[in-house]
Amino acid sequence: MREVFTRSCCALGIVLAVLIPMTGAWRSFKVILTDIDFEANDKIVNLTVDLQNDAGDSKLSVDIKVFEDIEDVQLTVDVGLETDKGNYSTLINRTLNFCKLLKLRNSDPLLRGIYEDLLKHGNLFKECPIRRGTFSLSHYKVDEELLPSFLPEAKFRFGLLITRSKNERILRAVVYGRIDKSKGFDNLKRFSMG
Repeated sequence: MREVFTRSCCALGIVLAVLIPMTGAWRSFKVILTDIDFEANDKIVNLTVDLQNDAGDSKLSVDIKVFEDIEDVQLTVDVGLETDKGNYSTLINRTLNFCKLLKLRNSDPLLRGIYEDLLKHGNLFKECPIRRGTFSLSHYKVDEELLPSFLPEAKFRFGLLITRSKNERILRAVVYGRIDKSKGFDNLKRFSMG
């Protein structure tokens, strides 16, 4: 009896070990980027942005030409959810030294994870000072696995401000989008259960 119980527990443990990672790997939402507003300091950088939305997939491509080496880069990130039409409630607002983010692996886990995901889709800055040259991001699609599974269906704003010493603006960008759950697991459950 004890041997049968032990085998059953082992079999259940193996099934759970295999299935639990798979259930956590699927998100019940899509991130759809709807618009990008940006301005770059044309004495320092030239920026070309292309946003494509095909069949519910948003893909972002960016070409960056840096005209001079840039030291002491500050990064300000602002994330907000739309509460009323056109009004956003700020969820995250932080400023950090971009060079420190690149050098120290544990400096900001969330932003570091997002930046490492961006690096997989192009040749972006990997060291400071940022060297003169051409950089790009090609057909980037937001990896929903990096985001918490409990995100609400909502419109959002992602603001980015990049400056250098004496608050000289290099780049300001605002990405607008929405969290879409219409094709997610909850919707599938409703149709299958009647």
